[in-house]
Amino acid sequence: RCHLEGALALSKEAHWNQVGADWQLMMKAGNAIGMEAPGGRLVASALALPYGNSFGWISMVLVTADWRKKGLATRLLQSCIEQLESSGLTPVLDATPAGENVYRPLGFLPHFGFQRWEHDAVETVNVQTQPHDEVTVDDISWIDGQVFGGARPAVLESLTARSSRFSCSDKTSDGYLLGRDGRVASQIGPIFTSDTASALIMLDHALAKLRGRVFIDACDHQSEFITRLKQYGFKPQRPFLRMAKDRKECFGDPAKMFAMAGPELG
Repeated sequence: RCHLEGALALSKEAHWNQVGADWQLMMKAGNAIGMEAPGGRLVASALALPYGNSFGWISMVLVTADWRKKGLATRLLQSCIEQLESSGLTPVLDATPAGENVYRPLGFLPHFGFQRWEHDAVETVNVQTQPHDEVTVDDISWIDGQVFGGARPAVLESLTARSSRFSCSDKTSDGYLLGRDGRVASQIGPIFTSDTASALIMLDHALAKLRGRVFIDACDHQSEFITRLKQYGFKPQRPFLRMAKDRKECFGDPAKMFAMAGPELG
């Protein structure tokens, strides 16, 4: 049965940023599993999201406080790994530092790092709306597949619809920016482009359209982009490490990745 309210309660308890639309997207696009307490309360969750023919995403591994240290997260994680591998897909995930210590012994290898940056009130940032092209799923699907490395049409459709007030694209650099509303902050990302200047122009466009708290999960290797975030007053919140099971080589083209959609989506 659907446990949307219970899933939202788990992510809220963990102080994560998901809203109902995020859970609905992930439940639709992937295989959501969980565990109930006697009485039917959802006490643990996990998701396996297949992204094309090469890899799948593991996310939302959550356990409520009074059911931790009982092995639930490990069981759900192993189930997601088995689901993906049985379909011929490499399990991929974005790990926190604590999670990295769990995933490495299971064979997950590091690909690259990124960090969540946050700003409490982006309306105070002195930027102007920049020229931009509109975003359509048809226009960006091929680009996203090349840069991200897998097919995720449901994710692109959801993010395109939810970020229409600030999304943009740059056809000259095969670039685009999407995002979404969140429980505590708006999230900008993904930002994919072949050119740093294009990434900065699209960033300015989005910031000029948004108000309040904003998260951006920016890639560590995009130093100019991170410098701009610091200049705008963004502060680092927490790091992540992209990891894939038994695979050293990165999927996609990290050189064109500036910001991620979020650790639950890739």
